[in-house]
Amino acid sequence: MEVSHTLICFFFLFSLQDGSTGLVSARLPVYSGIEGDDVRFKCSFPSYRSRKFFCKEPCRQKDILIETTDAPAQRGRYSSDDKDGGFFVTISQLTKSDSGRYRCAAVTSLTEALYEDIEIIVVDAMLDGGPSAEKTIDARTGGNITVRCNIIHYRADKYFCKEECKKGDNLVETISKSDQENGRYRIRYTQIIPTGYFLYVSIDQLTQSDSGWYRCGLGRPDSKDLYERFRLIVTDALTTSPKTTEQPETTKGVILYVFLTLVVLVIVSSLSVLVFCRKRICKDKEPHVETLCASAPEAEDDPSQHTYSEITFVSVGSSHSGFSECVIYSVPRVEASSDEPPLYSTVNNPQ
Repeated sequence: MEVSHTLICFFFLFSLQDGSTGLVSARLPVYSGIEGDDVRFKCSFPSYRSRKFFCKEPCRQKDILIETTDAPAQRGRYSSDDKDGGFFVTISQLTKSDSGRYRCAAVTSLTEALYEDIEIIVVDAMLDGGPSAEKTIDARTGGNITVRCNIIHYRADKYFCKEECKKGDNLVETISKSDQENGRYRIRYTQIIPTGYFLYVSIDQLTQSDSGWYRCGLGRPDSKDLYERFRLIVTDALTTSPKTTEQPETTKGVILYVFLTLVVLVIVSSLSVLVFCRKRICKDKEPHVETLCASAPEAEDDPSQHTYSEITFVSVGSSHSGFSECVIYSVPRVEASSDEPPLYSTVNNPQ
């Protein structure tokens, strides 16, 4: 029975999209909150209704955020409670994506139901204190901002301008109560009784050139009518993390440096081995020379007359010829003044 009743409620909520059933408020209530804060509002139907729903349009089954009876309920950032004879809903930690239209519904049967549509606008700042209560808003390129301006006294003219708001500085101006757009700039007017009059001014697709001072108000910019003022600072989102973009290039440079170093080392090592091998081959091809030196017996008659013999074996021809020539030099050890030539003999020693 519980499942069947729930399905009936789903079909009923789906039928409300066409506005063919139920009671709709003549004026759409608008609630606003700063991003990151909470917003709480009251759905205007009695809390004793047996089953209550809270959904975001288009309010299909997957769009239902809260489904409850008389007991308080909570689902993620959404919660509800019955106090002071009303049904209250709270959305915590607002984000820009929470902006949009919602629906409260109370169902007892297929023939009896009440619902109410509301709108939530998530803003970057609320200006409620006149020109002296200036605020600074930081934003990133490509993003958007929405600011709520609270105006106490009503004027037909509505404007949104930049800097000194002289002639030509108006971004959007209108005398209509409907929303007005001019390119990336937009004005939305709402009246909250007895709070006052609200202007919601927006800028989409921000660029760094959008930085500066802005005014929003009712009346004429060049008059003494009260207005709200805020300062916008737009910075490039890419400049917030320069190390992230440079890190891949640095890593690539290190890898390339290591690779080139290894290539140079391999080339140098190869050349060293090649030079060593060529020297070894050339050394093996040189003639083999063997020298043997022996001192001759000293002369007994004259100690100053000493001779010595030098025997040199020289290989002749290739190493396989088996022939060598022995040359014996006999050199007398005499004083430097001696003119006697050295004696030598040659001995051939076939092998």
